[in-house]
Amino acid sequence: MAKILCVDDDRDGMASRAEVLESEGHQVWQALWPAQALRVLQSEEIELAIVDYYLVNSTGLALATDMKRLNPALAIIVLSGFGQLPGEAVGIANSWILKGSGPKQLLLAVRRVMAEKHRLPTKTET
Repeated sequence: MAKILCVDDDRDGMASRAEVLESEGHQVWQALWPAQALRVLQSEEIELAIVDYYLVNSTGLALATDMKRLNPALAIIVLSGFGQLPGEAVGIANSWILKGSGPKQLLLAVRRVMAEKHRLPTKTET
């Protein structure tokens, strides 16, 4: 299963998402603020980050940009209250989830992003 970092300044929401992900066999780290998330990313082999769009004193996209500098292969899902992510998310986020969506949407997004990350290229793509 995947090694996932959840970043959200809403401790309860983050803990709920972590519980859902762990129930599916994923290994989950939690970070309340960007500096903590970057330390985890530097010390662990994280495959996927689930990042809230709005963070205290920052945005999830600013953090995602910093995370991609450390690990360009990192997949990122952004949690957002918007119906769609702003244009600046293109090329940074692999997917987004409407904040407050249920566990099914979270797990579907994780499965989809991880499948894309590990998908082998077909002959026409090589």
